[in-house]
Amino acid sequence: MPETFASYKYPTTKRSVGRARTDCRAFLTACGIPDTDDFADELVLVVDELMTNAVTHGRVPGTSGRQVRLTIGRTGDLLRVEVRDTQSDRMPQLRKADGDEDNGRGLFLVDALTCTWGVTGEAVGKTVWAEKTLTALSAPRR
Repeated sequence: MPETFASYKYPTTKRSVGRARTDCRAFLTACGIPDTDDFADELVLVVDELMTNAVTHGRVPGTSGRQVRLTIGRTGDLLRVEVRDTQSDRMPQLRKADGDEDNGRGLFLVDALTCTWGVTGEAVGKTVWAEKTLTALSAPRR
């Protein structure tokens, strides 16, 4: 069980991505991780990518009232983020985007910025999760 834990629910709209970034930063600050640290920026970017995928590809067309859930937990130096949506037909896959494509790079960023990530199928929907280890905090940005 994580030492520190938070869970948030959002509607499946693009506006929820910004709210999730803000909530992630607030969680990290509450954990003593400065907003000015590169670790915070990287984990917020991971949350941004997972949330963007969930509200773009993880919603069931023609439905309303469905939500996306963001869960963030910290156990020692390990932080884990999970984004659960209601679409189980479309599982995310790491793929190489062509140079002129506007999208398709999100999971490459998640893969590059985290220790590990994966997808867990649920009875309804799926959970995409990622883990990142907190190392020595970097110097504040100027």
